[in-house]
Amino acid sequence: MRQLSAEVFGRFGDYAEMLPRAMGLERISTVVAEVDGRPVGFAMASLEDLPWGEIDLTAIAVAPPWQSRGIGRMLLGWVEQTARQLVPGPRPVSVRLTVAEDNEPARRLFDRSGYGTVPGAEGRYPGGQRSLTLRKQL
Repeated sequence: MRQLSAEVFGRFGDYAEMLPRAMGLERISTVVAEVDGRPVGFAMASLEDLPWGEIDLTAIAVAPPWQSRGIGRMLLGWVEQTARQLVPGPRPVSVRLTVAEDNEPARRLFDRSGYGTVPGAEGRYPGGQRSLTLRKQL
């Protein structure tokens, strides 16, 4: 997972160290997509420090040779299903995430999946790239 994190997120900061450490935390749920027993993608979600009923898509990554094959869509579906299962009762459930403004493939995935920009919630990654916050009501 360290290698995949470095490959996919390296330009944004030291995610090759941060993400593998986060995978071991109890408050983080992680799923790994494998092909022939080799990891080709992963998604991580957290409920920590969020308003009730909202889950944070902490990270989603697919190795470049495996992108545009439906793996990202499958991982995103897992996060949304997890959100529905973890938020009890009839409360509204939403997923939020942060994406680099210039990450067109990821933005297309999120746009096609019904995520919208949260106005005024822009930021910056440690690498300096502008980030956008997106949210989807499930």
